[in-house]
Amino acid sequence: MTISHSNPTPRTLNKAPQSTQHDPSVWGGPSFHGIHITALLTNEGHKRPKAIAGTESGVALVDVSVSKRLHDTEKYDVTYRIPGLPSEMAPDLSAALSVQEALLTRELAKEVQERCVDRLAANNLLVPRSDRWREAISTALLGGWSAPLWSEGRLSSTAVAALKAEAHMLHRQLVPVWRRKTRHGRVLSLDVALGNGLSLYDLVAADVDLLQRVAGRVFEDERLNAVLRGLTSAEQQVVFAYAEGEGTTWVEAAACAGATDPEAFGKRVRCKARRLAAEQRRRRELRSPGTNPMA
Repeated sequence: MTISHSNPTPRTLNKAPQSTQHDPSVWGGPSFHGIHITALLTNEGHKRPKAIAGTESGVALVDVSVSKRLHDTEKYDVTYRIPGLPSEMAPDLSAALSVQEALLTRELAKEVQERCVDRLAANNLLVPRSDRWREAISTALLGGWSAPLWSEGRLSSTAVAALKAEAHMLHRQLVPVWRRKTRHGRVLSLDVALGNGLSLYDLVAADVDLLQRVAGRVFEDERLNAVLRGLTSAEQQVVFAYAEGEGTTWVEAAACAGATDPEAFGKRVRCKARRLAAEQRRRRELRSPGTNPMA
């Protein structure tokens, strides 16, 4: 079975018959056990067998001889093979690669593939099960999120955040416009959590109940605009992505916003937003001494 990815390196999967079984109680589809072997084509056209193994930071391609040793001993840091059932180390990454393989396996019935995607959505990506989410996740799985594994030999567990952010973005694009917007623009509740106890409510005065964002991502409340002006354009994109649910963490929001280093940039925006919120509260208290700004 030849599998094509967004990267130019083709690979084929060779699994022994006893290493594949149908287990609908777990995935609603196949479960792959044992060593996962791939055949990478070198520049000279020779096949070079490799195995996918778990590492402390994600997964990596290793020599088949190494993976066989891993199967017989626990002396190595790399202790499991994927794809397969979610393992104790990087289970979300393991599950995502498993379902990606299921989608690329033409022999599997469409119904089985859909059940695999639905289970991934509910158990690992933590999003609802629906036709729209299934389409978004399936498209994201077949994208380039796993390309570093085949081009560089390693894939960090943080790749799942990029996969989830891509699925959120695709899902949002699939939602009809009339369900996403009002006549004036997006309506964001001030209860939207921004993480670590911070919400949009903290960025504006307490007498504002709803926040309408109009064309050009300008908010109708000038006090929030003053806070947002303390952020760069790229930082604002991360805040918007988080507030609109395109990412459930700051790292995912940064990945959705196109940051080259989502983990570092997301944390930086989170800290900066918290400082701006604290300054906004301090100024509000100075203007109204002796009052509770949250009352």
